[in-house]
Amino acid sequence: MDFLQTVPGLKAIWNFVQSRLGLNREHDVAIFKKLDAIADEPRIDKILNFNIYTSYFHIEEDEVLQDFINALQRIENEYLQSVVRLRAEELAWELGKLLDHVRATFWKVPAGHLKFRPDPIAHEVYEAEWKELKERLEKSWNAYKAYRSTVKIRLRV
Repeated sequence: MDFLQTVPGLKAIWNFVQSRLGLNREHDVAIFKKLDAIADEPRIDKILNFNIYTSYFHIEEDEVLQDFINALQRIENEYLQSVVRLRAEELAWELGKLLDHVRATFWKVPAGHLKFRPDPIAHEVYEAEWKELKERLEKSWNAYKAYRSTVKIRLRV
């Protein structure tokens, strides 16, 4: 049995000391670089702020977002610094909700694109779904900015 597990609270204190001394930095930087290789900031920016918003969304970009969410949620990719870990969890949650909404309201059209409600529906329904999409896009983008700024401040990357 691990010594840190035997004394209550000792593991939390040890993790706090490690994060303050910067001992976790190398691990967390490696995790960040691994995640950044899946989807870097310009790619996420283009997907969230242009492609989904303008209904010019490719199936491959859906897969990129799903791969990024899956990577954020893997235990092996868990950040050791608690603040960075919290921001990564929030980002995965918001991106997951966005992707669920996109998959419910976008349909496949020719050339591998996904389009927001290509079939005619009631105007009120269309407006409500479009409003929800914009809100989810904004929340996802804000969560991504919070994640990136936390990484920049805490990990100095």
